[in-house]
Amino acid sequence: MRRAGAARPRPNRPHATIVTTRIRIPSDELLKALRRTPAPSLREALESTLRRLQGDARNGRGLLAEVLGQDGAFVEWEHYPPRDAVDRRSGFRFYYHAHEAARRAVDEHGHFHVFAARAAARDGEPAYMHLFAISVDARGMPTRVFTTNRWVTGEHWQSAPSVLRALRRLDLSGARPRRVAAWVQDMARLFSPQIEAVIHERDRRIAERARRQPLQQLLEDRRTHIVSQCAVDLARQFECLERAGVA
Repeated sequence: MRRAGAARPRPNRPHATIVTTRIRIPSDELLKALRRTPAPSLREALESTLRRLQGDARNGRGLLAEVLGQDGAFVEWEHYPPRDAVDRRSGFRFYYHAHEAARRAVDEHGHFHVFAARAAARDGEPAYMHLFAISVDARGMPTRVFTTNRWVTGEHWQSAPSVLRALRRLDLSGARPRRVAAWVQDMARLFSPQIEAVIHERDRRIAERARRQPLQQLLEDRRTHIVSQCAVDLARQFECLERAGVA
């Protein structure tokens, strides 16, 4: 259960996994969004990701081996790394975990949760804010980005503008494992249009449902786990980046 003033996110287990909204960004809208994103940031993330994929292909050691160890064994619901990956300077953090197989999407191995620290948290308030989550398949390839209801991580709930401001400052350069932290940072950049879209959709859906149910009750409703999600695909994103003039 959520602990008052907890400094470290702890996942809670849903009564049922209900996805409120699945969204898809048409290619023309995705192109427009990518063209609005600073090109140097996208290009840096693209080049870094390509180098990592090439290196993984050569040495046979992919993302999940970096997170879980070479044999890839893991315990459901446990955090990897055990005490989370934290950038002590920036306060941003992430962890990887997986739910029991029956609650996972068909192609999902597990997912990363990414958080920002709240330096001004009052006593009894969570000291972190959930930014987004990203699922990967057994090869470590990204499959979707999504948002969660407040109770899932026990976060301090913030509106989309506040979440997006924090997301734009995301800095995991001091977190370890270094290569995994760099991958999370790169995915946040490459898929920034999709992440922004699911964050805005989260707020829209919560506001819509709050007209029928008290907000605080809704944010603790264990029947609603994932609030919004969007499928992602690296190959499609690379293609769109090339069409947008970034690649």
